[in-house]
Amino acid sequence: MMTLAPAANYEDLLARYRAGVWRDRIFLDMIAAEMPTDAVVLDIGCGRGFDGDIPLQEEMAGRAGRFVGIEPDKEIPLGAYFHETHRCLFEDAPLEDASIDVAYAIMVLEHLPDPKIFFDKLQRVLKPGGVFWGLTVDRRHFFCRASRWFDRLHLKTWYLNRLMGKRGEERYENYPVYYRCNAPEDLERVAPGFAERQAYNFSREGQLDAYFPRLLRPLGRWMDRRALRRGQPGTLLALRVKKA
Repeated sequence: MMTLAPAANYEDLLARYRAGVWRDRIFLDMIAAEMPTDAVVLDIGCGRGFDGDIPLQEEMAGRAGRFVGIEPDKEIPLGAYFHETHRCLFEDAPLEDASIDVAYAIMVLEHLPDPKIFFDKLQRVLKPGGVFWGLTVDRRHFFCRASRWFDRLHLKTWYLNRLMGKRGEERYENYPVYYRCNAPEDLERVAPGFAERQAYNFSREGQLDAYFPRLLRPLGRWMDRRALRRGQPGTLLALRVKKA
């Protein structure tokens, strides 16, 4: 059965997020809490650092006994602190079965056309008791609907280039999105064989500031306040599965 009730420290993590701590630091702490001594850690989609932060990725490398990275985009350079890297999709990576203690993926799950294949691979490569964390976008939030419509109207790349700068240089690469594993109930379908399945939503005012022009940010913050009052999900979803 999927556990929707948050872990004991979820309220503290949510309070930190709402106080302005950026998501990468919080997510690193969530992952690190799962790591045994000399853990073999797998970073899926490891290009450009830990959620875009190279020093945090170096910190993760220092915490791991062995640090493995997977990055299918061959144009993105990878840090020398990895012990092993694979330039392919995770589903195609030549990883040994039962070889990984902790795996994680940051802003990857929304790009999976068939997440069941992804989680089946996780089931094989995680050690017994191994854990996977995924930080992604919650498809219950209006951001996902807006993203789909901008894609359909062929406006997404134009808008992001105008707002944030050139793709891959001044901003992130906007790969195609599917949002097929982006709500708590999706875990029942894509990860049925795991012993534990949990979902944690993070919300706060100003969570979408980067996606609004400066003059429209007050509108975005008003929408955030309205959603918070109504108890609606925020933009971020952290998913956790644990192998028996």
